[in-house]
Amino acid sequence: MRLRLAAALGGLALLVLPASASAQVVQERIDLDVIERIREEGFERSQIMELGGYLTDVIGPRLSGSPAMKRANDWTADQLRSWSLTNVKVEPWGEFGRGWERVRYSGRIIEPFVQPLHAQPVAWTGSTSGTVTANVVALVANDVADLAQYRGRLRGAVVLAQAPGDFPPEFEPVPRRIPLETLLGERPLAGASEQNAAAREAAMAEFRRRAEVNNALNAMLAEEGVAVILRPSARAYGVVRGGGSRDGRVPGSAEPTPELVVSGEQYGQLWRNAQRGIPVRVEIDVQNRFFDDDYNDYNTLGDIAGSDLADQYVMLGAHLDSWHYGTGATDNASGSVVMMEAMRILKALDLKPRRTIRIALWGGEEQGLLGSRGWVEKNQQLWPKISGYVNVDNGTGAIRGIFAQSNPAVVAIFEQLLAPFRDAGVVTVNPGNTGGTDHLHFDRNGVPGFQFVQDPIEYSIRTHHTDADTFERLVEDDLKHNAVVVAALVYHLAMRDEMLPRKPVAASDN
Repeated sequence: MRLRLAAALGGLALLVLPASASAQVVQERIDLDVIERIREEGFERSQIMELGGYLTDVIGPRLSGSPAMKRANDWTADQLRSWSLTNVKVEPWGEFGRGWERVRYSGRIIEPFVQPLHAQPVAWTGSTSGTVTANVVALVANDVADLAQYRGRLRGAVVLAQAPGDFPPEFEPVPRRIPLETLLGERPLAGASEQNAAAREAAMAEFRRRAEVNNALNAMLAEEGVAVILRPSARAYGVVRGGGSRDGRVPGSAEPTPELVVSGEQYGQLWRNAQRGIPVRVEIDVQNRFFDDDYNDYNTLGDIAGSDLADQYVMLGAHLDSWHYGTGATDNASGSVVMMEAMRILKALDLKPRRTIRIALWGGEEQGLLGSRGWVEKNQQLWPKISGYVNVDNGTGAIRGIFAQSNPAVVAIFEQLLAPFRDAGVVTVNPGNTGGTDHLHFDRNGVPGFQFVQDPIEYSIRTHHTDADTFERLVEDDLKHNAVVVAALVYHLAMRDEMLPRKPVAASDN
């Protein structure tokens, strides 16, 4: 993925036009000397794996509101200060709720044969009263009415709360890189927000139906006094993937019934035996800790001060929080350290951007993009002064382009500014939208906000919200590449005469 600029071009400022440009397109000034210096610093003196290693191996998982997340906020701020960034701060974005962390978990199946129970507690779940030994009961409930048959039968039981997943063989390999023909084809790479409207509505209707059943189920399980709730992982091959209890975050609420996510295959075994009428017994001890000392959650921010346009901003960011199942490496230590390394590179080269370049490492993303939303809402006076915001949050894979977020006026600009990296595989500016990352709250409020197109690697099939999301899954060359691309892009955005063009407010992705 490394790009070697032609020696004949070194040191020259280049005027670049996209291949599809018309005569009306404004030419962007590309400083190839700066790009070459960014490349050299980013590839030859990178600190990205040291940053990623400390964040994942030492601080570990960074659940929003937890002591570990606060340590991550403080550590990232210290790093930014050590590189002489200004205006570095850890500031609250708003009230999140109770903090939580694991203390210990042990579990085993004791009937019909002894084996360890491969599981993890979901976030903000409660604890057992010591070690619980209990029978396993499988619940079959397709609608709320189906729950009535279980009332009075569940006190002290360990409950299988839903049917197991289906894990067929993987006959077709899943691409780890996006093929060039996909990136360069006539049809643009589809973004999450371009899903067919009818399919999206059908999916939402099914989601609401499941939520209704699940809410009624959770209420019944609490009333019945079950000992532990078990749910299946959504990933195969023993990978544990899960989330958290929203109710458990609410200050003053009762601790939720202990709940575990079990590996998909082992959960299926428990379910099938219970359906067969075979006695199934388990032994489980879950101990978790809640924190009520500070209900706020925090973002880390820092600046490289601008010069003649210092009151305008180019922002780059990623979410710092993670789930607790692994160590949050690809989701999203990878994005966080890419953005940190991009800032380190720019500062190490002592570049003097015209606009202030601000990094934001967000909290609360995993619970609904909360940290970025809180910051955007609190800083409305800055909206007209932010030229653009770019985000990394799709794993460790190499940047292959950027989504224009349905803003046609920025397509030619990005095509030109990314053109020096075409030989490194950065070949697309997707005109459409993508969703699910922290750029959305900028975009929804009329501030240009963008997410990069990245190679998937193993993100959606192995590491996203799973116990496999650890340091080993970070791809060093891709992360170095990403930091170099981001550093070059935000520098050139900060040097433009004009701010990035806004799209009409009515067309924003709401």
